Amino acid sequence: MKRLTLVVVLFALSTHIAVAWNNIGHATIALIAERNMTEEAKQGCRSYLKHNLPYYASWMDYWRNCAGFEQTSYWHGVPVDEHNEQIKDDTRNAAYQIKRICKRMRKYHRLKDSIVCDNLKYLIHMVGDMHCPVHTKYNNEPALKQRSVRMKGNKLGFHTFWDASIGYYNPKMKCDQIAEKYDTLTDEQIAEICKGTPDDWAKQNAIEMREIYTLMAMQSEVTEVDSARHERMKQIAMKQMLRGGYRLAKVMNDIFREVL
Repeated sequence: MKRLTLVVVLFALSTHIAVAWNNIGHATIALIAERNMTEEAKQGCRSYLKHNLPYYASWMDYWRNCAGFEQTSYWHGVPVDEHNEQIKDDTRNAAYQIKRICKRMRKYHRLKDSIVCDNLKYLIHMVGDMHCPVHTKYNNEPALKQRSVRMKGNKLGFHTFWDASIGYYNPKMKCDQIAEKYDTLTDEQIAEICKGTPDDWAKQNAIEMREIYTLMAMQSEVTEVDSARHERMKQIAMKQMLRGGYRLAKVMNDIFREVL
């Protein structure tokens, strides 16, 4: 019965356009971030945003199709080459955009409130987005693009599967329950995850996320993947979820390190 529930949930999600972690994934990452933000960062966000971080977690996915926001359609992933190094196409690189916005936000108190608000929304989404397993773009490897598997015989985008993976591996759980279940790392473990820069995080993702393409072959049936591989896929999804949440908290904590 549990497997049937997972099948129904994932198949329903497959009817939506794949854009990134789905709403469940983004909201859970934002909740984990809030759980690990300093009071200064929480107050800073509250002073510019009308709602909490999860409220805006999928904001970019909807506004990308609105006039004036078209360029943000390309800020959701990180393109890399065969050596796992970023392809320096700044307009299509989430890591670059995160660095650019963080640099600008060092003097957020000198910016218009509306600009600060939009920049916070971008960061809430992009820091999580770059950790979605399929958001490392191996541009020189066509075999890793437009990949699909099957769900009960029906075609399912490989991207769609990983977008839905947080909810898929935690059926019937709400976002706050998922966050509470997995946000159990020690301060030392979190500090280790948060070391480095967005470039370092992108390189780590590029190296490690190649594994996901070995766990399900093209056109394989999801329901027939053995339990060991499903467990490994779950581990990867939860690891990336936590990385996105903790690193988003670090970004916000750094911006609002002092109340100015």
